Amino acid sequence: MLKSKPTMALLTVLAVSGCVKPEGDFCDIAQPIRFDRAVAVVLVREDRQAAEVIDSQNRYGEQVCGW
Repeated sequence: MLKSKPTMALLTVLAVSGCVKPEGDFCDIAQPIRFDRAVAVVLVREDRQAAEVIDSQNRYGEQVCGW
């Protein structure tokens, strides 16, 4: 269960941002998702799957978009 306020706030932002249907390719609409180290540690500990999805998006953006 998510107990951390930063983690819950992050997931709320991600959920709300998913409601808008952007137009364009990945590099036009996506941005790297970055956190302070403390938030990243909590996210990995509390929701490993979400952390892996974010990491995957960031790695893809580095390769394809040159982030």
